[in-house]
Amino acid sequence: MKRNLLIVLGFILLTSISCQTDFTQMLSEAERGKLSTSMVNLSASVDTYFSTLLSAPTEGDADILTKATSHDPDLLAPEFKSYLLKVSYQNTHAVLLLCSKAGNAALMEDAGCSARLDRQVTGSSPCEFTLKVSMDCQIEGGDAQ
Repeated sequence: MKRNLLIVLGFILLTSISCQTDFTQMLSEAERGKLSTSMVNLSASVDTYFSTLLSAPTEGDADILTKATSHDPDLLAPEFKSYLLKVSYQNTHAVLLLCSKAGNAALMEDAGCSARLDRQVTGSSPCEFTLKVSMDCQIEGGDAQ
């Protein structure tokens, strides 16, 4: 009897592991809303920082974020510590990508030159940039308005 119970429990455990999703994608509406607002503010700050550069930045993402928020460090909100933030320089504009801490799932993406969050990820998506931003801030790959 114990053996059968162990076999059943083992099967359930293996099944739950194989069906497991990245729980960092399951954000509450309140958490998603707070992160969205913080993302828009942070991406705008990085976009402003990029506008002062003569060429594409060469430093890493963490250094870019630190320099871009030197005037207001609170823009690097504490809620970002639970996630991975990536920065892309596209045609003098900033694009930020928020991913799970492990870096295996995208959560949201924003171009700093726009006034709204450009891409909310609700399904499974790799932690890769998808937005394409032109010189005049035309954004391809974002959510429908």
